[in-house]
Amino acid sequence: MTSASAAMRRRTLIILASAAGVSALLGAASFIPPGEEMPRAEVGQRVLPAFESKAGLVSLVMVTTGEENYHLVKNDDGWVMPEKGNYPVNPARIRELTDALSFVTYARPMTRDEKKFDRIGLGDPTAGGTGALLEVGDGSGVNFAKLLAGYRDGRSYIRKPDDLQAWVVGNGVLPPLQRAMRWLDLDVAPLKAEDIAGVDVRPAQGPAYRLEANAGGGFSLAPPYDKRPLVAALAPTVAAEPLTRLAPIDVARAMDVAIGAPVAEHITRTRSGVFIVARSWRKDERGWITISAATTDDATPDAVTQANAINMKAAPWAFALTELDWGGFSTPLAAIAD
Repeated sequence: MTSASAAMRRRTLIILASAAGVSALLGAASFIPPGEEMPRAEVGQRVLPAFESKAGLVSLVMVTTGEENYHLVKNDDGWVMPEKGNYPVNPARIRELTDALSFVTYARPMTRDEKKFDRIGLGDPTAGGTGALLEVGDGSGVNFAKLLAGYRDGRSYIRKPDDLQAWVVGNGVLPPLQRAMRWLDLDVAPLKAEDIAGVDVRPAQGPAYRLEANAGGGFSLAPPYDKRPLVAALAPTVAAEPLTRLAPIDVARAMDVAIGAPVAEHITRTRSGVFIVARSWRKDERGWITISAATTDDATPDAVTQANAINMKAAPWAFALTELDWGGFSTPLAAIAD
């Protein structure tokens, strides 16, 4: 073996030995338990320490999500949503939000990895992420809060828009922000099944008919259709009670929807003497209803008060429903009896 070959062999052995040593050190290091995470000074502190003193000044809430943007505005009549024709906002929802913002704390640090934000509802909504950008202020340009908020399985997560650190929220829960409809006061015609004396239905198809409340509960077809065999025992009851299950999915001004003749009409007669009229409409390939109330001349003062309350809350508006719920206000006689 030449001296050059011997030198090259020694160099190779040295390199291999060094590599083996590094590998051994790395392997040993992988078994060393990780050190405890350094405690964060924010844990237990309020997310918005000054907000409680400003809560009474809040007049504007702005929410931006990947699906929709909406505003909650306080005017002389109370809280409204401009995107829904200034439909009234439920004041209890506003209190829920301001109370949460006043007292929520940083409970536990979460990820700083942007790729994981969508899992906890904190992805940037302006880039199609799952988060909701919440801005709360006095309506004249002063902001009291600006947060990205997420809500998953009853737990809230937040991060500041200019900070990659995500947090679990403690000492309260921020309300879900993704759906604008959640904020609206949609209890416009509160009604229980036992309050209904009868119903008159003019469906979109087939003859008009009447349903009467039974003494023991439920409903039956009134003459001349009372002798017909029922398609199902509960069919008359289902057709009589759609107003008790009212669950709007959108709202609009009645003047923008109730144009021309209604598709159908459903009149609920209460035991107290109130007539609640629900008329069905079609607009933009969706089913809508309008609601109004009236009383007889000899109605009790309580009945008049109830009718006035329904008209004040419902009459100016049209309410979009799912196709199933909308169809409930126009059940044809053939779906009840043969």
